[in-house]
Amino acid sequence: MGEHSIKDVYSFEKQELLKNLEPQDKPLAFILGGQPASGKSNLANTIIRQNPDKRFLFVNGDIYRSFHPHAKDLIKDPRTYSEKTQIFSNFFTEELIKEAVKNRYNIIVEGTMRNPKVPLDTAKMFKENGFYVEALAISAPAIFTEIGLYTRYQEEINFQGVGRLADIKSHHSAVDGVLNSLDALYNKKVVDKIQIYSYQGKSHIITFEQKNEQWNFDVLPSEEMIYSRDKQLKDKEMIERIILRGEKMLESMNGEIKNNLIDLLNELEKHLINLEQNYPRGFKR
Repeated sequence: MGEHSIKDVYSFEKQELLKNLEPQDKPLAFILGGQPASGKSNLANTIIRQNPDKRFLFVNGDIYRSFHPHAKDLIKDPRTYSEKTQIFSNFFTEELIKEAVKNRYNIIVEGTMRNPKVPLDTAKMFKENGFYVEALAISAPAIFTEIGLYTRYQEEINFQGVGRLADIKSHHSAVDGVLNSLDALYNKKVVDKIQIYSYQGKSHIITFEQKNEQWNFDVLPSEEMIYSRDKQLKDKEMIERIILRGEKMLESMNGEIKNNLIDLLNELEKHLINLEQNYPRGFKR
């Protein structure tokens, strides 16, 4: 599709996307990061709970893929859907961020942070326009979220007949990209705060906060992310839940996607067996 056609769609949808938003004297910007299926939407819910009196423009590129005129046909091939709708995702995201800056709206931007330049430039733009800026990221082991890609896809199919499968290459690049992005935000000091949460946003891990242009912790965010990922890979109960969820979805899967999930579940099951041998469970009385 040409840019002119995309602009027409955006112009039609914009009013609905921006409704009920009001300019702020001190606007807030939250930039979310983490690989696909890590639980970033739970971070957005946390922000909203912590700011019950505020309204936010919520920007998530995946939402805008459905505005493609041929989205219903394109989604039938989950392997190419993301690529063929990417132009809608990018255009809507960029334009909505511009609207937030111009009108000083509170905003939450959800992304993967796979390319450090994107969150860095976004944070700079917000800061230069008088926003208070926070970055929040999910620390999740790669195998947890890769399994999550397939299980989420099948759950969507079971629920609504179609599902979106995130690009696996984008997933892999985000695993390392989020580390580099957080370190860039830290080193350039373009955000006021960096918060890290565990897989699915279950628990808060650490908060980096600037005071007098100095961070409260003299350690890179990537180090905390890596440490947390390793720690979660020792959480037997969480691993068991992920395996059970995946096995349940296998019952309604077929083809290449099913084989990919089987391989990943086998890998995680072997890891769990090794954990049981090296760290046997204690008995509760």
